[in-house]
Amino acid sequence: MIDIERRKKLALHLRHLSVGLISNDDFEENLMDNVTYGWLPEQYYRSEEAKSDDKIIQPMLELCWGLYDDTRNHKLKGTDKLPKESFKVIGRCILFLQSSQEYEWPYFDTNNPLFKFSLGEIILTILSLGQYYRDKRKEKELAYAEFQKLGNFEIWPFFNEQHYKEQLELQPFLKAKLSGAL
Repeated sequence: MIDIERRKKLALHLRHLSVGLISNDDFEENLMDNVTYGWLPEQYYRSEEAKSDDKIIQPMLELCWGLYDDTRNHKLKGTDKLPKESFKVIGRCILFLQSSQEYEWPYFDTNNPLFKFSLGEIILTILSLGQYYRDKRKEKELAYAEFQKLGNFEIWPFFNEQHYKEQLELQPFLKAKLSGAL
């Protein structure tokens, strides 16, 4: 299922957040109002809607949540400004969100495994002096490396280069740059 309306809202809010037009708190409030049905981005996976939602929404929310410090209200400016490399990924994400393409990547939970530890796993981590946690982190890193091999990860969230190029061609604000006019 592709939800064009929510994709476009998410793309707009992501753009505003990434260039420092809105704060992280404003971003989360905007998402809760018209993208996540009242859920915070980091908690959306718990919602009933997430189970049958457009497949790109949850990975985008997880990516967005990693862009800012949610323990304080701030804009991504000054010392909080995103690195230049992040804008390439965000640009592709916005481009994908503006498309009507199906998200083809399988879901991969990029959150730190500690966030989903049970009480027993926390106790096991303490008793093992952190070794259990380090082992889980290593497993996650290996699984992520395998995940990246499933498609052309350099153009994620697009799955293949053809789909990426097709979407670039559909965007009039990018055509001049592609043809070398700028």
